Amino acid sequence: MSEEQPLLFEPTFNRAVKVESRDERLSSDGGALLLREADHKLGLVEGLAQGLQDPRDPAKIRYSLVDLLRERLSSLGYSAGSDLDRLAHDPVLRSAVWDRPGDRVLQERLASQPTASRLLDVLSSKGNLERLRSALSDWVHRHMRASGGDGRVMRGTVDVDGFPVVVHGSQAGAAFNGYYQETVYYPLVASFSVDGDYDSRRAGQGFVHAILRAGDAAPAEGGLRFILNAVEKCSEFARVLDVRMDAGFTIGRIMDGLKARGIRFVGRLRTNPVLERLAAPHLRRPPGRPPKEGYEYTVELGWYQAEDWTYPQRVVLVVVDKPDPKTGQLELFPHYFFLVTNWEKEEKTGDELLAHYRRRGTFEDRWSEYNGAIGAHLSSPSFQENEAAFLLCLLAMNLLLILRVEMEISTGNGWDLRRLQQSVLRAGARVVTKAHQIVISIAAMVVPLWNRLTRRIGRWRLPSRWPLPRGARKRPWMPPPRHAHLSAALRC
Repeated sequence: MSEEQPLLFEPTFNRAVKVESRDERLSSDGGALLLREADHKLGLVEGLAQGLQDPRDPAKIRYSLVDLLRERLSSLGYSAGSDLDRLAHDPVLRSAVWDRPGDRVLQERLASQPTASRLLDVLSSKGNLERLRSALSDWVHRHMRASGGDGRVMRGTVDVDGFPVVVHGSQAGAAFNGYYQETVYYPLVASFSVDGDYDSRRAGQGFVHAILRAGDAAPAEGGLRFILNAVEKCSEFARVLDVRMDAGFTIGRIMDGLKARGIRFVGRLRTNPVLERLAAPHLRRPPGRPPKEGYEYTVELGWYQAEDWTYPQRVVLVVVDKPDPKTGQLELFPHYFFLVTNWEKEEKTGDELLAHYRRRGTFEDRWSEYNGAIGAHLSSPSFQENEAAFLLCLLAMNLLLILRVEMEISTGNGWDLRRLQQSVLRAGARVVTKAHQIVISIAAMVVPLWNRLTRRIGRWRLPSRWPLPRGARKRPWMPPPRHAHLSAALRC
């Protein structure tokens, strides 16, 4: 006999349709179970929490750092504050986030928005910030070794760039950036890809290093130290590493530092009168009617050394002389730019160098996906708390990238993060308890995709260098404070 539910709404267009209220049993975030399963198989949050210092009084702790971290990572993509109290009552999130066994997790709520915000205060110490930073590369490394065998790949590429994070308010370190015409933070981020190809559908993609900087920081400020740290973190990923970077980083002290250490790099080089004179003879169009697709070619300009460079570097001219898509006519003058590198011609030809550099564009697309799928709401007054929030956002991005790569491998198709969220993770679910078991029914439309993904996750084997995850464990149960709402409260 079915349980009678309170009638919420009876549409007039069809009296056979009845709308009942089952808030305590329904969820639109069934994918939180997939995130938790991937997290558990690789020991991601558990391994991160073990290295964090928790200054809170143990006798007053209701939510462990593991609980708070999982809740924060699962709720990113929603509004920073207004949605968190609602999500604290979501039955699937409670089942996935709580680090406790048994069905009692459904009887309690997750941390409130103020408690979740105080997590940033715990994470803002210098030691905890460095632990968060090192977790970026650790999570990528765990996924690579668990899914692809315990061995390094032959070649890998580290992409480095700075991106703006727009802020509103009086956050410490935020400043007006004349280039972006916004008040921003200007962090540096580094990402790793196998063979420099983000579309290769191989494990080993994700952010491996990041620092938050003031909004008025110069593009290459602290660039050499940052790149060297990123390369060191990725040294366990690949036998041979190279670096790709934008024009803001192709300055003397960075290129000299990389060449002195034998690190291969390629980057776009800002033009100057000397380079313009070297390029001029190669910009003349041949006589006759141009081909319909226009011209595109590379020219070796030889080794060039600016006044502030210690070492000469190889410069390649890239000419892109394409017709206008509307008129079909070539522009009055061809477009061109310069690539600078310490690769020898025997190692990479000009065309190979251009193809390798252009794959960097997918790295920039990843940042656009990050803004669309997660975004960084850096609203704390403290610079250190905002850096902790930023690193948590990148860790959430890495977790999503792990699932995206596995979906691409299993289906053979490309998946952007928004599609992954809407088609796989934002799955409707119904939760019931039976004989001290939690039974979660998932919408049928996502079952084929979940089957593919869970089969891939089931094949992961975490190498013995990382301790096996302990998983949920029994702890003394502390009731919520009296003022905590045990059911969702309406906020007007």
